[in-house]
Amino acid sequence: MKSRLLNSYEEVTYDRLRAVCEPVGAHVFPKVRVADVFGIQNSGLTDRCFSYALKSHFDFLVTDSDYGPLFSVEFDGPIHQASEDQISRDQLKDMLCEHFHHSLLRINCRYLSEEFRGFDLLTYFVDVWFLEQAFYDAQEKGLVPYDEPFDACFIYSNGEAGARRWPYWLSLDVQVAIQKLYDAGRVAQMGISHYVGVDQRGNYRCISWVGVAPNDVVWITTGMRAQRFSGVCESELVSMIAMFDLFEELKKKLRAGSEAVGDKRQFQSALDTFRRTYDMRSETMCGVLP
Repeated sequence: MKSRLLNSYEEVTYDRLRAVCEPVGAHVFPKVRVADVFGIQNSGLTDRCFSYALKSHFDFLVTDSDYGPLFSVEFDGPIHQASEDQISRDQLKDMLCEHFHHSLLRINCRYLSEEFRGFDLLTYFVDVWFLEQAFYDAQEKGLVPYDEPFDACFIYSNGEAGARRWPYWLSLDVQVAIQKLYDAGRVAQMGISHYVGVDQRGNYRCISWVGVAPNDVVWITTGMRAQRFSGVCESELVSMIAMFDLFEELKKKLRAGSEAVGDKRQFQSALDTFRRTYDMRSETMCGVLP
């Protein structure tokens, strides 16, 4: 009996990758052996890494039009966080990518199932990767000043028919909605505050909040794993994604009215714990709440 090459989630990943890669001339290949991507002979690898490269594969490899490797994508199911053996194998693959300066994007089902301004996270990461390469190519050609930094949120349009303005500024609509609520006197802050830090494994943790009244606050926490993938700033992205979850909680609060008062002391304790536990990467403060 023969087995399918891809499971259902990998099939969706493959289709999404092709949709974003093929228009720019890139190719997508599933189940490519690591040793076929990297020149491991006489490369200075440890015996353990060398052996692993021979028997492991990338879920997906993306190449340029001339079939030169660009980056890889791994779909990590629940076992990748629950199994110590799998965690160890993932670390070996990360070490190999680090050694050969190869970009690797690790995703899970949330990267496929949730959308933010029309983007799923897989499409967002990969689309921004190609945008960054195009930006640097334009700098090399003198079309963009060398001192101009790349920031996907500053892109006004991606040129597609009917596209939104600032399409990669994922939280734009939420931020405008909060501003309108503030102007109407329904919240006490004109914008959403956040604190983003990293844990001991380098993964990102975010606490995001908005004050509704002096002692009434709505807040949520979320996280995102660290990626060795250029283009996207994880600390900025996780704070934008947190705004969507926070806005949903805020709408529930506003519908419930004064019957659902957020506990400011509980929030303050959570914020203090975040600041003690996670090394800060970014912080935005709006209004008078701490």
